[in-house]
Amino acid sequence: MAVKLKGWHIAAILLFFLAWYYGYINIPIPQRVVQPPSVPEPPRDEYVDVNKPIQFALTDPLGGAAIPSANIYIYGSDRVLKETLVTDSTGIKTSALPYRSGEVIYVKVAKEGYVTRWFTIVVPKMTRVDAQSLTSNFIALQTYNLGTYTIKATDQFGNSYNSGGTLNFTTLGANTVSVTFSIYNTEDNSGYISSYDFLNGINLNAVLLTSTGGSAVTVSGAGNSVVRGTTTYWITVLSDDGLTRQLVGQTYVKPGVTSVTITFNKGSLTAGSSQQFTFNVYIYFDQAYFAANGIGGPEAVSVASFTLTLAA
Repeated sequence: MAVKLKGWHIAAILLFFLAWYYGYINIPIPQRVVQPPSVPEPPRDEYVDVNKPIQFALTDPLGGAAIPSANIYIYGSDRVLKETLVTDSTGIKTSALPYRSGEVIYVKVAKEGYVTRWFTIVVPKMTRVDAQSLTSNFIALQTYNLGTYTIKATDQFGNSYNSGGTLNFTTLGANTVSVTFSIYNTEDNSGYISSYDFLNGINLNAVLLTSTGGSAVTVSGAGNSVVRGTTTYWITVLSDDGLTRQLVGQTYVKPGVTSVTITFNKGSLTAGSSQQFTFNVYIYFDQAYFAANGIGGPEAVSVASFTLTLAA
């Protein structure tokens, strides 16, 4: 039903408007309340500095297993040994001392039958949640089961040589012969990892060290040469991957073979004379250390050897 405005209605409305306009009536107008900006809580995965002991976990990624009873040596930047740990049956050990985030430490892991390896580690931060709930910081370490190596030799004509055998230039009818020395890892899921020995300031590489006491035969392709006394050495650094044999299912993703081809020229070798060469695969070897001291390093060791006599 429609509402009809009468004259007194209009008069009342007019009087109300005039009273409000001249301030006789106050009508509160709601004001918009502005809330102060809220301070967001820090994200749960925010990383913070800590000063906690370190829990180390040592595993062999090729074998997919923890490494128990391994030694872990922790050195500071001053090269002073801070502590020595031994992993438990699960490959885990927690340090006695705390280490601050951002601190640089040098860690050596060693166990018989495994590759001795050095790590340069910047102590990590932790998430805020972990820092509040955990008593130690976590660092994972890895090394390999050390491979088992053998050397085989084949010349450019397809002839194979056993260790202790003789290559005769006259029989082959050639003054120059190239021989490929193939280094095989015969053990599945094993290999080698190079690292840097912070304590002694040397590289821990794997190399093929060729040596001879004679000077008639000339050599090329054997790497850098070093002369010590009457013996000449040649050094070729070997690939870690080439020395690593990894079996995944039924497939070798790393076959564990690497090779070095060395060319020998008869040079001044006379008929009826010979010159013997020795070839050694060394690990934990540094070229500069060898040139200065005659050994590849404090822990350098031969893991495969081969001899070949060159005759005219």
